[in-house]
Amino acid sequence: MNHELFNPKQSLTDQMGISDREIARRLHFLNVTETDVENLLSVKSLFTQKLPGIIEDYYAYQLSDPEIADIIGDVDTLGRLKRYMHSYILSLFSGQYDAAYVNTRLRIGKVHKRLDVRPKLYMKAYAELQRLLETALEEGEFVETALQAKLSLRKILLFDAELVFDAYVESYVTEMQAATREVEKYATQVGIKLDSMFARMHERAQKDSVTGLHNRRAFYDFLKHECRVAERHKLSFVLAYIDLNNFKVVNDLHGHHAGDEVLEKLGQSLLSVTRSVDVPARYGGDEFCIIMPRTTLAEVSAPLRRLCRNFEARCSYPVTLSIGVVQVGPTHFEEPEELIQKADAMMYEAKQKAHRDGGHHWQFEGKEGSPDNV
Repeated sequence: MNHELFNPKQSLTDQMGISDREIARRLHFLNVTETDVENLLSVKSLFTQKLPGIIEDYYAYQLSDPEIADIIGDVDTLGRLKRYMHSYILSLFSGQYDAAYVNTRLRIGKVHKRLDVRPKLYMKAYAELQRLLETALEEGEFVETALQAKLSLRKILLFDAELVFDAYVESYVTEMQAATREVEKYATQVGIKLDSMFARMHERAQKDSVTGLHNRRAFYDFLKHECRVAERHKLSFVLAYIDLNNFKVVNDLHGHHAGDEVLEKLGQSLLSVTRSVDVPARYGGDEFCIIMPRTTLAEVSAPLRRLCRNFEARCSYPVTLSIGVVQVGPTHFEEPEELIQKADAMMYEAKQKAHRDGGHHWQFEGKEGSPDNV
């Protein structure tokens, strides 16, 4: 495994579209919790003491493979790598897994691709590093917390490995796009018509063009993933299904531009009030959804109240929200299609009440709510 000292001003997170929300989602999918952060912070002092030996053992293992030794090259490069590895291992136990942390991991993937370090070589080195770190935990003075810290460390190492391979694959995609542009340029010159790869990629994009939220396709992917995460870890999450009241009237009276403005304002409100780990999406037309991980029905009224009031402040038309809410887990789990149907049915009940008084309403488990009475 090869590393390089990098220019910290260059942001690969921006280039690859990995936002704070995406980072939070990835950590959530791996079930990285505050307890995991505390576990890793609690053993940081152990690794501060053991780092020199770990690094020497790690690079002795690396240099025993002629292919890796050839990539590492000279003594000066080895010295730089050892200094970088020192910082890397300490950062594993820093408790800060933010954009700066992610950017460093992405750079590792880019460098591996540039140096043609094949994935099997990286995984071989990755496995050895994990073994050395876990051995240090087992032999340390934190016997009673070693197992918990080991499990937490594995989550962060897996988080890192995913980022490295994302950057590795993205480098291939970039090369493919450059080659495609050359082919299309040549085809245009000789009069051959080709379907644009970029047009096909755009059709498969995960964002809704009007609101900037995830689109229906991306929403389904997130919902299926969230169902698996919740069932695997015995967690709960909430699905909210939102429909706009009086939206058709706005479209008919003021035109589709006004309708798009309403949709855009709701998109802004959803992004403003939801947590980084939540997934707000435009389901289709004037219907929206929110996936709210690690949330129960008892906790959902406050964020819904904030959403309604935030939307009121942004939207200049008399449009209100009808919301159906369902909870999944921690013991009972349903298929994504069943959840959507159930949330849609509850949204319809809320809509009947909204038709009577023109206000915001939500409905879940036989109980209705609105910003004023819940």
